[in-house]
Amino acid sequence: MEKFSKSFGKNKTREQNIKECIKVSDLLISSFGPISMDKMIIDNTGEITTTNDGANILKRLETTHPVTNILVNLASQQDEEIGDGTTSVVIIASELLKRAEQLIKNKIHPSIIISAYRLAMCFSCSYLRKELCLTPQKNDIGSLLNIAKTSLASKISGVNSKKFAMISLQAVKAVQVKERGRKKTRCQIKAISFTKIQGQNMNNSCLVNGYIIPNQKIFSGFSTCISPAKIACLNIDFRRSKLHHGVLARIETPGEIRKISKEEFKIAKKKAKELLKSGVNIILTSKGIDEFLQKFFLKNGVVAIRRISLDCMKKIAMATGAKIRNKIDFKKENFFFNSLFLGEAEEIFDQEISKKEILVIRGCRFCPGGTILLRGTTENLLDEISQSLIDSLCMVKKTLEGKKIVAGGGSVETALSVSLENLGSSINKQEQLPILEFGEALMTIPKILVQNSGLNVSEVIAKLRTLHRASKNPILKKYKHFGLDLGRKKIRNNILSGIIEPVFNKIKCLQIATEAAITILRIDDFIFLKKENEKEEKKNLN
Repeated sequence: MEKFSKSFGKNKTREQNIKECIKVSDLLISSFGPISMDKMIIDNTGEITTTNDGANILKRLETTHPVTNILVNLASQQDEEIGDGTTSVVIIASELLKRAEQLIKNKIHPSIIISAYRLAMCFSCSYLRKELCLTPQKNDIGSLLNIAKTSLASKISGVNSKKFAMISLQAVKAVQVKERGRKKTRCQIKAISFTKIQGQNMNNSCLVNGYIIPNQKIFSGFSTCISPAKIACLNIDFRRSKLHHGVLARIETPGEIRKISKEEFKIAKKKAKELLKSGVNIILTSKGIDEFLQKFFLKNGVVAIRRISLDCMKKIAMATGAKIRNKIDFKKENFFFNSLFLGEAEEIFDQEISKKEILVIRGCRFCPGGTILLRGTTENLLDEISQSLIDSLCMVKKTLEGKKIVAGGGSVETALSVSLENLGSSINKQEQLPILEFGEALMTIPKILVQNSGLNVSEVIAKLRTLHRASKNPILKKYKHFGLDLGRKKIRNNILSGIIEPVFNKIKCLQIATEAAITILRIDDFIFLKKENEKEEKKNLN
């Protein structure tokens, strides 16, 4: 049997849920936009992280309220699917909830607000695609660079956005693949890896045409470069085989110990000899290699490198054309390993950077890909740069795949707000007010951008609204792309000034924010279940 108890009534539950979401939004507001503040996060162990990245803050946030968990989980979808715009999702969703609370107090039913919000979201996405988005010219490098710069502007790497934007563009272009029989292109950004080495300035970061294996070097007795490289990627242990768990060996004389030891050496050596038949000269394994096998490989002109992470191994296999082998079967001929499983690269060499050894695989067979080598003074700085570059890579990828862009700097939100005003005024139903409030909620994005830059909010927003209202006139149509250029403290045509974003980013942001607001609005009460058996057990213990 189960009993239940309610929390504190429908209206109070909804109010409490909205308050909790607003608290999360208030944490992120000051860290939004190109001119923003950082947050210092201190965890239970005392480790300090300084960041202004919304996704990073939300990941580290320890939320106890179930509704804030819903908001954080839905916002993290934006980061997973698009790579950027997490903060925008939380801010818009919280503002929609705040305005919904006022509408409920004005006796508008939540179901009407939900249907109006859905209608406004669908209208906004449709208007974005038809009226606000542009298609850049084919091979327009300038637009792609501007996309990367816009993404990096609000991050720590925005100080040198030109350099990092170029690194992002070159890295994505290297993994761009055209699908056969289709005009579509795919960008395999998972093939791009990052290597972080502390020391020097972040301006010394660069894109390496190849894959870097950190903390490894070619053994002494070999030249520092091997060319061409025949690479075997293995998930196999090259240490002496041991008895399985639960297996016992009865030993009566010391001679039997030597026999077992010799047999273990034979099995390990058999693996090595079988492998050498394929013509391999570089062996990469995710597990261990015994010292006697290292010497055996070196005598046969083969370099063996152990304990490489599986993630790194998968990227190397994808680029070189190697196939990762996980097990051995000597019963079937040529089943264990042959030349078809080998990857190919032009050369492999070792290098020392800031007293750290790295191994570089260059000229991979299938995917030119590459590794972004990051330099910086602290670990925290390197983590922040890598996160900002991942966001930038995702933005460039979405632009290349979607081939549609929109103006940034609050231009889209203002244009949608003005259009929703016109839509709301044409509807004579109860949905009119929620649609107007949806438009006003979108205006929080340009308002926060202006507020964080230290400008006069009411003056700048009034000018921006006026220009977008004027854009409804066909003669003044160009004003629909006007937005905030906070670097120059002006309202400009952001398409011409290079403040642009992929349209898919904006559409997904609106969809997830609206879905988050609707999901939370639909919750009108909490029910806590209590089992009677638990009460009886407590009584028996007492």
